[in-house]
Amino acid sequence: GRKPKDINLEQIPTIPLNKRSTIRSLAWQLGRSPTTLHRKFKLSLIKRHTNCVKPALKEKIKKDRMEFCMS
Repeated sequence: GRKPKDINLEQIPTIPLNKRSTIRSLAWQLGRSPTTLHRKFKLSLIKRHTNCVKPALKEKIKKDRMEFCMS
């Protein structure tokens, strides 16, 4: 059979966030195929992490929302 290609998991945090935001870009940075990486996700060797930061509402939008709700 084929020998499994090992991915150096310690290498991942050293890659800048913008270069590891997708499986495809992370795979390219590691010199591996996206399919190989996807298998690691399936085996729970790599965890996905999403960050949902919503910008604060501006004053005008808050007022507009209040007026809409009260109408």
